[in-house]
Amino acid sequence: MKKNVVKLLFVLSMTLTLLLGCSNLSSTEKSSNEEIMSVTEDTLKEIVTGKDYVIVDTRNDEEYNGWVIDKDITQGHIKGAVNFSESWLENLSDKDKQKLLDETGITKDKKIIIYSNYGKESLSLAEKMSKLGYEEVLNISLKDISSDSKLSSIVEFEHMENYQMFVYPQWVKDLVAGNNPDTYDGRDYIIIDTNYKTFEDYKKGHLPTSIYMDTCEIEEAPLWNLVSPEKFKELFKKTGITKDTLVILSSDEPMASGRLAAAFMYAGVEDVRMLNGGNQAWRQAGFEMETKVNEWKQGDDFGAKIPVHPEYNIGMEEAKKLLNNPNGRLVAVVCWDEYTGKNNGGYSYFDEKGRIPGSVFGYGGVDAYHSEDFLDSDWTMRSYKEMEKIWAEWDIKPENESSFFCATGWRGGLAFFETYAMGWKNVSVFDGGFYEWSRDPKNPINTGDPREEYKKDRENSELKYLNSVGNH
Repeated sequence: MKKNVVKLLFVLSMTLTLLLGCSNLSSTEKSSNEEIMSVTEDTLKEIVTGKDYVIVDTRNDEEYNGWVIDKDITQGHIKGAVNFSESWLENLSDKDKQKLLDETGITKDKKIIIYSNYGKESLSLAEKMSKLGYEEVLNISLKDISSDSKLSSIVEFEHMENYQMFVYPQWVKDLVAGNNPDTYDGRDYIIIDTNYKTFEDYKKGHLPTSIYMDTCEIEEAPLWNLVSPEKFKELFKKTGITKDTLVILSSDEPMASGRLAAAFMYAGVEDVRMLNGGNQAWRQAGFEMETKVNEWKQGDDFGAKIPVHPEYNIGMEEAKKLLNNPNGRLVAVVCWDEYTGKNNGGYSYFDEKGRIPGSVFGYGGVDAYHSEDFLDSDWTMRSYKEMEKIWAEWDIKPENESSFFCATGWRGGLAFFETYAMGWKNVSVFDGGFYEWSRDPKNPINTGDPREEYKKDRENSELKYLNSVGNH
């Protein structure tokens, strides 16, 4: 017996308290199969409070994060909703589709509520889920909720605190065209294309008006830590960047943008943003790349003493203190094999393997040169709510004092930028990371699965902290 594209979850019976308002479909949202459903107040209350439901926001990152694209739709997403785009399932086998859905928590043992702005946009995902064997799926429209005061009072919406830090292709296109996009205050801006020694790639195509900056401009051997304040001052004079300049970063590798973003914020640039999805997102939007080589326009004074925010970048001694702080988290943004010492991530200039004892696993990618754990299949940043969830599994939470590190700052910088955008208050980059740590033979290095070790380390650090407080 063939299943409908979307099967109604809610059936009127004496055993159900959930009521489905099937008859009050909006005339503008009706489909011939009545696949876009409008819900009653009782239905909505059950959905937002029920533990058996998974609410799925099928829209793009920008709306989920907080950008208002459609003024008729409430800002942000329904609290607790996971972000999952239908496009992520393209070109995947049914097995891989199911794996991706399961990894996001969209499992067949749950009742699935999917939504988009007007319901029509999410029908394609509903169809794909039906073909995979999902039987309890309800597709609803945010417009119905946003336009009804009774319904909107039931649903709580949330968004990324500093969502504007992740801009999207149309926003950048409007900026370049002089259209004053939302959250832009009219200040001078510079778009930077960045990566490590990729100027030849830049010449083949980049965002309009963007200027190339090699990451070597802000870090240097032998440890690849950030350059001195004096060198930052020289760099900003050469590029014309001041503390008041709006800097937008794009790259073919998100880690490169993260590295530069964290460095500029440390130095004191007040408004740093990243194109979510980088150059790939620009191409996927169908926008043309530019091949003209754009040059810097030399400036004068940066406008502040560098660094304006030294707290965003900590050194070795501060990192060691963080390990002994019960509220401190030294977060290793690396791959699992790197963290457990099976390999060193693929670095060519050092051989040491393992982790800093007491550090916690913050995810990364398959090796030192990738950041898949932070990305969706379309190269945009993974949902910030998902990142919060997987970090919480390692006891990394917004209220902690967290410093992110890898070996030389790239992955740590990306994690710092994202958590700052999420609104976390006490975050930084441990710039020296594992590379500097491993240069000193007196510093211990651990390998293997660290979970029991971490539990003991936290108990010991809490005991040391309590003893130190008691002695004062």
